[in-house]
Amino acid sequence: MRSLFALVVVVALAPTEASAQPASTQPPLPSRLWLTAGAASATLRGDCQTCETDYPYRHDGSVLVNGGYSVNHRMDVGLEVFWVPMGTAQGTIRTTHIDAVAQFRPWTSAGFFMKGGAGMAYVRNWIDTTSSESLNSKALSVVIGAGWEFMPLRRVGFQIFGSQHVAALGDLATIDGDIPDVVGNFWSFGAAIVIR
Repeated sequence: MRSLFALVVVVALAPTEASAQPASTQPPLPSRLWLTAGAASATLRGDCQTCETDYPYRHDGSVLVNGGYSVNHRMDVGLEVFWVPMGTAQGTIRTTHIDAVAQFRPWTSAGFFMKGGAGMAYVRNWIDTTSSESLNSKALSVVIGAGWEFMPLRRVGFQIFGSQHVAALGDLATIDGDIPDVVGNFWSFGAAIVIR
């Protein structure tokens, strides 16, 4: 009977003892603001469902800006703008991706991060890929990426990143006929300044 009473007392006191310990050992976030601005080298390749031509890879510079809210030490959410003016022999394809993104760091002690998101891409002067004419279109945009963040100062640092943006333009109507399932793939690798 005494053993049973001792067991009940130990079980009853265990939650009280555990609740007295601190809930978190991490310091509070210095700021909830999350800003990133940088540049990248980008590669574009267009394709479509019925295209028989092997379209070339095109290379040019791009600009990336992120802004949003740091939820905790591992997660950031916000808006990303990725702008690519891709030069071709017929002119410049200008694409602006505007995506809602989430950025996740698996380890708080390291700078590695992964991100993903979706939104809208605005494509101007889409040429040389589907027909001889210039096309303007809106498209579904999807982004995935990863990188490494370095924070030598408390609030300011930099990151290197790689990402893929996909612009699904869908079916395009041209003077040569309908072209089904037109897609633009944008791969980028670059660096950016980070403010937290």
